[in-house]
Amino acid sequence: MNFRAVILLVIILIFAVGFGLMSFTSYDATPLNNAYQSGKVNITQNTEAGTIPHQVIINNTDTKPVSVEKGDVLVSNSSQDLVIAENKKIAPNSSETVNAYCFEPQQKASPGAKLVPNNQSSNMVKKVIEDSDPSNQQNATQAQLQIWTLVSGGNVDVYTGEAPAVVEKGNIYYYQLSQNLTNAKNDVMTKFNITADQIRNINITAIQNNTGDISNWFGGLMDWLNGFIEWIKNLTGI
Repeated sequence: MNFRAVILLVIILIFAVGFGLMSFTSYDATPLNNAYQSGKVNITQNTEAGTIPHQVIINNTDTKPVSVEKGDVLVSNSSQDLVIAENKKIAPNSSETVNAYCFEPQQKASPGAKLVPNNQSSNMVKKVIEDSDPSNQQNATQAQLQIWTLVSGGNVDVYTGEAPAVVEKGNIYYYQLSQNLTNAKNDVMTKFNITADQIRNINITAIQNNTGDISNWFGGLMDWLNGFIEWIKNLTGI
């Protein structure tokens, strides 16, 4: 038997087992939306209007962990909609406080309001979240205003909804918030290489479902594994 072929087979098996374990540990948790649909999760708005970032309390009553991901959208009839700002696993029969950005600037947050998962936000919003640091007030505020720019088509009314609460809580003037929103709009145009007209026409309601994300993940894994096999072949001369 070709000794180099045996080495290649062993290496492939090791990586296959390793990635299989990684896959299992990554997806053993129930996605937030699925857990909510099965009645195993309660989500409550925890912070008052004007807070950046907002916080929600997620209570998991299931016997399995629940997976919360950046970009998960939460909607409410009595408070503003939110978008999750961090990845987190919530252990069985426990509660966690999770950071989230305002996703509906025309509506004020209402502490104690119940929220409902609603799939995931668009890639643009997710990119803003990925580039943000919710633990840094200035950075989080910049991200929040960029998200408002995207969801409003670049037209945020600073005198209604969450914006006046941000002015009051941040102890700033309305003209300052307006200027910050202008800066955020410019940042969005630069980040995504788009124009002001394109911002107005963004379909921010476009969502990604978890099945597509998993398929993309496995597709990327297979591409990487095929490339790795080719590299081993070149290395061993098989």
